[in-house]
Amino acid sequence: MTGIYLSGQYDTGLVILSYLVASFAAYSAIDLAHRIHENPSRQWLWLVLGAFAMGTGIWSMHFIGMQAFELPIKMGYDLGKTLISLVAAVLVAALALYVTSRPSMGANAILIGAPLMGAGICIMHYTGMAAMEMQPGIQYDPWLLAASVAIAVAASGAALWIVFNLRRISRNRQTRARLVAAAIMGFAVVGMHYTGMAAAHFPLNSFCRASDSLTGAWTAGPVTAFTVALCLIIMLLAGQDARFQRRAAEERRRRNEEERARTLALSDALTGLRNRAAYQQEVVNFMHQSNRNGKPFDLYYCVLSFTGVTNAGLIDHAVLTISQRLRMLAHGGDCLARYNRTEFVLLRTPESAPDARGFVRDQLLQACLQPVLVDGVQLQARAHIGMAQYPQDGASSRQLMVTASRAPDGAKVMLPNPASAVA
Repeated sequence: MTGIYLSGQYDTGLVILSYLVASFAAYSAIDLAHRIHENPSRQWLWLVLGAFAMGTGIWSMHFIGMQAFELPIKMGYDLGKTLISLVAAVLVAALALYVTSRPSMGANAILIGAPLMGAGICIMHYTGMAAMEMQPGIQYDPWLLAASVAIAVAASGAALWIVFNLRRISRNRQTRARLVAAAIMGFAVVGMHYTGMAAAHFPLNSFCRASDSLTGAWTAGPVTAFTVALCLIIMLLAGQDARFQRRAAEERRRRNEEERARTLALSDALTGLRNRAAYQQEVVNFMHQSNRNGKPFDLYYCVLSFTGVTNAGLIDHAVLTISQRLRMLAHGGDCLARYNRTEFVLLRTPESAPDARGFVRDQLLQACLQPVLVDGVQLQARAHIGMAQYPQDGASSRQLMVTASRAPDGAKVMLPNPASAVA
């Protein structure tokens, strides 16, 4: 480029400050991306807040860098265009946090995400430059401008890769690794900004039409303070939320373990039905309910025997098969339990039909008497089905069981096992 241009210079202190702000924003991005990955249940909340914090940090670095540049004319920045550059920075941050908080990130994510982020950073930077509203307009060196775009894309790709892969580092090395990564990312962002500034040339007769808007290096201090405070607050809130979520997850895990322990303690290991202890609890519940509503309930007592069968495995397999048949006969409000090795108990609120109890007994009997084929061996159980009704036949579980064990006529069926059942 040829021509005579205004000579600018930089405030060294503000340049250093811009780098520190960029590095701090990078650190907050790393921290928030890690927390979003670990806490997907609140992903969108922290994605929005994190994008605002990180985006504000990136924009603040740019704004401070602009304030560090001094021309021998009065300068200022249009508020509307400056806010547009801030929005662009927030959108870039949202994209970065979204990509780096995913469970996995392949080459395609970087190949697509890096150009998009780079474009957003360039939009932020050059919109911020346009906020100066120079007349005549800023002239850009095409090679340096292209270099600034290339740096933005490359820095974005490197940032995505670094932030994503930091989660693989052991916890005791995380802080040091994050500080080093933030320093590298801050240098890349600052490199893009000052390369873009180097590409800008201001004709000798230029003047700033926004000189009465945002102006003065004094604005760098409040912007820095606001950015640091915002990032710190959001990181602290994210940390508190992560701890709360961990405690909640631990509490849920503890409750699940306790529930599983209770389930195992009250469940039969072979059949998965309620065991004897669970039956004792349920029969008391049935009694209380019957006393409240005045409705009786029935107790069916099923006793199996396998005369001549000595193979415990065959017996267990047969009991399991029969329990599955009985389970199919149980209704939603029933309690079906394995009372002993070859004994089952069914509690049921009786139906209104007068012959319903006999029908239920016959169903249970049929389920018990159907042959069971185990590894080519056919077993057929002998079955006893006894019935009792609360409170007519007993006022306690023991009395009901005694009554049910005394089978009424037709309830006791003894069938011989075939010779093939003998192990």
